[in-house]
Amino acid sequence: MVKKIIAGAVSVFASAVLFAYNPPVSGESLDRLTSPAQLTSASSSAGGGLFSAGPDSIVFNPALIAYEQRITLDLGYTALFSSSDPDNMYGSAFGTGILIPWKWFVGSGIIKGDFLPFDEMNAGNTLGTNIGIAKEVSEHLSVGVGINGGVFWGSNSDWSLGGGIGVLYRQQQLGFMKDFRIGVSMLNLGKNYGNTTLPGIIADDDSGAFPQIATFRTGVAAVLFSNGYFKGGASLDFAAPGFQNLIIDTGLQLSFNDMLYLRAAEEVNIRESIAGHADYMPSISLGYRFTFSAKNNKYLEKNGWSESEMTTSAAWQQLYQTVNACSLGVRMNLGMQDTDPPRIELWNGEGDKK
Repeated sequence: MVKKIIAGAVSVFASAVLFAYNPPVSGESLDRLTSPAQLTSASSSAGGGLFSAGPDSIVFNPALIAYEQRITLDLGYTALFSSSDPDNMYGSAFGTGILIPWKWFVGSGIIKGDFLPFDEMNAGNTLGTNIGIAKEVSEHLSVGVGINGGVFWGSNSDWSLGGGIGVLYRQQQLGFMKDFRIGVSMLNLGKNYGNTTLPGIIADDDSGAFPQIATFRTGVAAVLFSNGYFKGGASLDFAAPGFQNLIIDTGLQLSFNDMLYLRAAEEVNIRESIAGHADYMPSISLGYRFTFSAKNNKYLEKNGWSESEMTTSAAWQQLYQTVNACSLGVRMNLGMQDTDPPRIELWNGEGDKK
């Protein structure tokens, strides 16, 4: 009898928690709107098919930045246009940040904002920041931790403060795949936005907290083929916000000569799909990376930045059938990446002979 009572109580509690899950439409996907890199990275906790980590990578897995060797600057802006409501036609999102390698760890910080007035993806106005650090434990494993905070306004007001942890495992070769990676992270551990009057994905009920507390994310990614000029990779991610929803992200990334990049990604939010809000158009982006030199600048030469790299990219996606997102971004890596291993010469004492 006691077991039946306990089982019944657990069932009622689980049903209540599941029913309480009702974030605003797009409330679980705010970070992916801030730049073309995020829009087409498939929200990858493993760094994407062709591994790329920047300041904003910490929003999906703080461990991703551990292997970066150069200071990286990032700036992205997304304009959103709605065709369904002439009174609320325009929205926007942005993200900017810096990544700095230190002696003991790699640190990253970003500032981001989303301003979404549309009825079909009304998540209000948010402005926030993420700060993270990561450590390379070995050539195969890295770990990271991060904190995040923000403010919300427009439909009541609220604030958020939380943290996240992440792990990344890398294997240079696994079967036919190169640079195989597994990423695991637990995000949004803290207080999230909840004091709002926004409609939820179930419009008849009040909106709940977003992003959902304790979002578990895991993913795999790898380079599938490469030769002297072409390279291609893919990623697959699963996210479980509060263990009450399932979000599936898939991505495909191609490059030519490590200069021209083509990316495509798709996200399927199961709870939003069931509620009839989903649109299955993938995001696509085109990027170009080039090297530039700053001659006769002693400060840049002193820091090894006389030659640096810059990647410009643009992306587009149709969201929720009536909203189009157009995103532009610039990422700058100061200095050139060191790809040559250190040379070790054995001393045999011959230099001391006379």
